[in-house]
Amino acid sequence: MLRIFTALVLTVCIGATNISSASAADAWGCSYDKCVAYCTKVAGKYCSQYCSKRLTEKQLQKVCK
Repeated sequence: MLRIFTALVLTVCIGATNISSASAADAWGCSYDKCVAYCTKVAGKYCSQYCSKRLTEKQLQKVCK
């Protein structure tokens, strides 16, 4: 019973993480400057590299032009 409960809690936590990641990605839209500002505020490390990669991915997925 404890194993089932633990698995359920982990599943919910993983799902909540995915939801917050999706909303965080939309917080800056298609602006590199907004991404860097948001990243610095939230994480603060490797923001330039992260934002360049994410913006390129969004452009390839045609989310951004």
